[in-house]
Amino acid sequence: MSRAGRQIALLERRPWTLAVLAGGGLTLLLPSAVALYGPPELLDTAVALGDARLAAGLLGLFMISTAAFRLLLRRRRLAEESVDEEPPPRRHAAPARDVKETPAEARAHLR
Repeated sequence: MSRAGRQIALLERRPWTLAVLAGGGLTLLLPSAVALYGPPELLDTAVALGDARLAAGLLGLFMISTAAFRLLLRRRRLAEESVDEEPPPRRHAAPARDVKETPAEARAHLR
């Protein structure tokens, strides 16, 4: 497996890390797209809201997008993976007990 393949496999095992990265990317992408392509009146309204409300909105967008990506990026197990796993340990109906050797006199008829 190549180095990039190992890094992707490592990220798949840590879904929150991948979700935080994707949430951060979406949080940066949406406001910048609104700033570039939005009408000037929308930008004036955003400035009028103030820094605290804008920061709270960005934090909310980050949290919601991270939670959504965490749910969307959940790795589903393949049917082949359950075959590859080792079988579960077998449980016996009766507990194991120590079997002691019977005395020679009791086994005399077996000679």
